[in-house]
Order: sequence, then C-alpha cells, then structure tokens
Amino acid sequence: MKYNLAPEIDLEVARIIRTLALQHLDPSRIRVIRSEGTQSRRVLARCHALPKALQSGLGLPAHYVIELLSENFDRIPEEERTKTLIHELLHIPATFGGGFRNHDFVRAHRVNQLYEKYRTASASQTRSEKEESE
Repeated sequence: MKYNLAPEIDLEVARIIRTLALQHLDPSRIRVIRSEGTQSRRVLARCHALPKALQSGLGLPAHYVIELLSENFDRIPEEERTKTLIHELLHIPATFGGGFRNHDFVRAHRVNQLYEKYRTASASQTRSEKEESE
C-alpha cells in the first residue's frame, strides 16, 4: 500500500464540518490520506483513530485519519464522494476522544439528510457570494 496526503480533501472536510455545524469535530485533528494498492472492490474509505494508549504515551490528544481508497473512491461521482466524507465524519463521536460510532448510528438515512443540508447550504452560500460580487 502507498499512502499520500490529500490536503485538498482536508479543506473539503473542514468545509463540511463548518457548513453542517459539527462543532464536536476539530478539523485541525482530522487528516485525509489517499491509499493506493488495495484489492478491495467495495470499500471506499476508512476512518482510523489514534488509540488511547498512544495518545497517553505520546501526550497527544485524539486525532483521526480518513483513508480514501483511491481505486474505488476516485471513480464515484462528486455527490457520492461528499456523502462518503460525511459518512466517515459521522463515525467520530461527540467526545472526540479516539473512539468510534458504529453503523447503528452511521446510517444511510442520516448521511443523506446531512448531505441535503450541506448541498442546500452550499448552494445558498454560492448565490450569496455571486450577489456580493455584482
């Protein structure tokens, strides 16, 4: 496997967090990487956390990494990419302490609701920016 930083996606994640008012998430402690070389055909992304033992031993707060499996993620439409990022962000609990929310919480219905909220807010923001520039 080969891993590369994805700063452009870090910016998108920060925009999603800000737009959806997910105040419990700290974008400065969430990074996105792209991986290459997977054999998986169905997995688009994974969320990883710095385990509590490493947090304690290194004296660091919790950090999360969203891994995008390039072979799969890059092939899907933009809407599905955004939904995938929202899905992975939903795995991060309100405590932001290094744990995960499971798929009982992270459901397609919740992801779709948040995506619609994000899409609507983004469209409104774009309209406002156009009106200001005129």
